[in-house]
Amino acid sequence: MARNRWLVHLALMLSFLAAILSAIFLSKKYLGHSGVTDHAIIGLLFLVFVLVHLTQRRQTVRRLLSRLMAHSGSKGPRSRLAISDSILWILTLNAMVSGAADFLVGHEIYLSVPGPFIFHKWHELSVLVLLGYVIVHVVRRRQRLRTSHVR
Repeated sequence: MARNRWLVHLALMLSFLAAILSAIFLSKKYLGHSGVTDHAIIGLLFLVFVLVHLTQRRQTVRRLLSRLMAHSGSKGPRSRLAISDSILWILTLNAMVSGAADFLVGHEIYLSVPGPFIFHKWHELSVLVLLGYVIVHVVRRRQRLRTSHVR
């Protein structure tokens, strides 16, 4: 079980990196296929691994959700973990929804926010925020990545 959990962690990290790299390197048309389609498929693969990860942690997720719902100003480590995991899930969902919306309408959806041009694209902004949060998430939990158990 622990080995399977480590493999899911590895698959999560690799599929997330592959989705980002595919957006960078495969964004041009090649051999009659669009790199965007490849990016979408890799992004969906990442979502599958997120769901497998959450399924492996279903008891932990249930406990964290109950603590989050009963959150009464508690600042304990479990409450912070529940909030952090919720933010991570919302950011992942936002990135997937924004990518699907871009794909369905056939062009990038722009936001009217001040700042550099990259911040105007909903999907790119979503992914940049998610990337930053994932980096913090992995760095903070790096000690437990290999030794965590399915509960």
